[in-house]
Amino acid sequence: MRIFGRTLLSGLAALASLGAMAQEITDTSSETDIRYVTDVIFTPIRTGPGGDYRIINKGLRSGTAVTFHGITDDGVWAEVETKGGTRGFVRAQYLQTEVPRANQLNILEAELAASKDRAATLQQNLNEAMEQLTSSDSDMSSTATALAETRAELDEIKRISANAIQLDQLTKELTGKLEDASARNDLLTLENARLEDRVASNQHLQGALSVIAGILIALLIPRLTMKRRRNDGWR
Repeated sequence: MRIFGRTLLSGLAALASLGAMAQEITDTSSETDIRYVTDVIFTPIRTGPGGDYRIINKGLRSGTAVTFHGITDDGVWAEVETKGGTRGFVRAQYLQTEVPRANQLNILEAELAASKDRAATLQQNLNEAMEQLTSSDSDMSSTATALAETRAELDEIKRISANAIQLDQLTKELTGKLEDASARNDLLTLENARLEDRVASNQHLQGALSVIAGILIALLIPRLTMKRRRNDGWR
């Protein structure tokens, strides 16, 4: 059993340097078929503290965690209980309070795998963030372009609006002038009509005067002729 325990300790020590040895062997014998000596040890559980008691568990693998219930007076046998509920005795020399290096290595490997998974997740998140950032930059560029176009349209609208205001003012001025001209035309039309009425009145008056003058002449000429005749006869 002492040899068995020494083999266990040697196996645990060898496990610590396994990585470095594997690296060296890989570097020096990359084309060689490599094999490793196993350090798996199975410890049986018996019904009592002695080798003559019945085995109730064929063996616990190295690094198996058990519940410790006590040790015999001679310190050779320890009473333990497995997670499955099997309770019995094993040699105390096969128990230790520290976590075996193999278990520590497994824990570290599990943590390393979890860290790799976490790193992969973070890398994926980073890639997605970079894609979103690139998309955001593209959206910002598109927005800036649209803003520049909108500003240009606004400036054009302002220019057109200014021209429209000027045109409206000019239209109002021309409309006012046209209204003034129309009013003057109406006044001139009225004055013309008055003048035409005066001319017509004057023509009627002249005609009447001419008629009267003709009548007077027609009345006066015979009298003057008779008067001359009389005067000629008197002589």
